[in-house]
Amino acid sequence: MKTSNLLLIALMLILFSCNKEVKKEEVVTIKEVPKEIVEKTIYEKLGGAEGVSVIVDDIVEQHIKNEHIKHYFIPLKENPEYFNQFKQHVKDFLSSGTGGKEEYKGRDMSTAHKGLNLSEADFLHAIDDILLVLDTHKIDRGSRNEILATLYSMKGNVIKQ
Repeated sequence: MKTSNLLLIALMLILFSCNKEVKKEEVVTIKEVPKEIVEKTIYEKLGGAEGVSVIVDDIVEQHIKNEHIKHYFIPLKENPEYFNQFKQHVKDFLSSGTGGKEEYKGRDMSTAHKGLNLSEADFLHAIDDILLVLDTHKIDRGSRNEILATLYSMKGNVIKQ
């Protein structure tokens, strides 16, 4: 009887210690999340500060080429200092809104667009330019859609009422 009790206790100890090791491995596995599984921010998908800078420069250039809205942007180029400040505000705005650490210190959308008398058609032309540039830079559809939704949420603050 004593031998069978001893064997039973030994077997339980072995099972208990094996079970404990498996749990240890499971904990280690849970803590080690592969980098490719962690979702990137849109800011990261845009290429961080450098990517946002290139994208904004391309968007502004596309607006200047757009026959429907270029008259809003060409005058900005007459004052290079102001033009660069304008582009920096847009870069900071896009960066901070997509997960970057940059801080937007410009005016709110209503104030920034006040007096421009932008129409819904102007707004849509600008959106088309932005989407074209995002496509050119191969920005994924989900990120594009989030940016598009954000832009549409500001529509009432941008166009004339």
